[in-house]
Amino acid sequence: MTGPARLPGGVDLPPGVEPWCKTLRGDQCWLLEVAGGATALQTWEALRQRHPRTGLWPVIVGSDPAAIDQLTWRLSVLAKDQPGIALLDDVVPAPDLFVTWMGDPAKDDYLNDVPRHLAKLEVDQDRIRERLSARPDAAAVRAIAGQRVQIALVPATQGWEVPALLAWSGAERSDIGGAEHLSVLHFWHQSYGADVVSIGTDTLECLVSQPPRDARGAFELAVQHYAYCPALMDNLAPAMGALAATLFGRHWIFDWS
Repeated sequence: MTGPARLPGGVDLPPGVEPWCKTLRGDQCWLLEVAGGATALQTWEALRQRHPRTGLWPVIVGSDPAAIDQLTWRLSVLAKDQPGIALLDDVVPAPDLFVTWMGDPAKDDYLNDVPRHLAKLEVDQDRIRERLSARPDAAAVRAIAGQRVQIALVPATQGWEVPALLAWSGAERSDIGGAEHLSVLHFWHQSYGADVVSIGTDTLECLVSQPPRDARGAFELAVQHYAYCPALMDNLAPAMGALAATLFGRHWIFDWS
């Protein structure tokens, strides 16, 4: 039974867990402050493993108080004015969104350069995959930087619901909101085992269990990432080939800043 000392599912309340705000569905969220670095990621993984029992998906919000403040303020307003989130069956399918967001590929310099970069990546793919597969997750996830970081525990089916449930505004300048995040993140969860691990003011990170296995698969995924977050070419990679190369690893990051 859920009580003051327990989370949903009868799980003992870990030390330091405090009630936070409520999601757009009206369900209670919680916050936990932990040491940063590898400890934060280990805590996230332990909480994720408990998700089937608790129904609470952990998401690292990082060390910046502004991220928590912004989410808290938006949720306090939108939970009253615009409660609820879209049903998965009612959102535009992710492949259709990618096509809409890309527009005319013939007019996009990054997409026009794909054939040349694909040929190079096909040569280098084994070396890149080996290097990235050996990288610890804690060396890749950016949200764990800092002496202390916050982890939110969100009542959610899976991590792909979290941005919608928290009314996350990180991509609103690109006209991407909760319904679009829901569609795209569910699609990638199904296709690549992508799990949301962190959200910041305008960043989102995932860890994936099934990265693409060849250069063509990596390029197909890179085009989807670029459609979803065109700012990647300014904030992460200088060309589509460089972006595709990062996708042989387990870590994805999107940055709309």
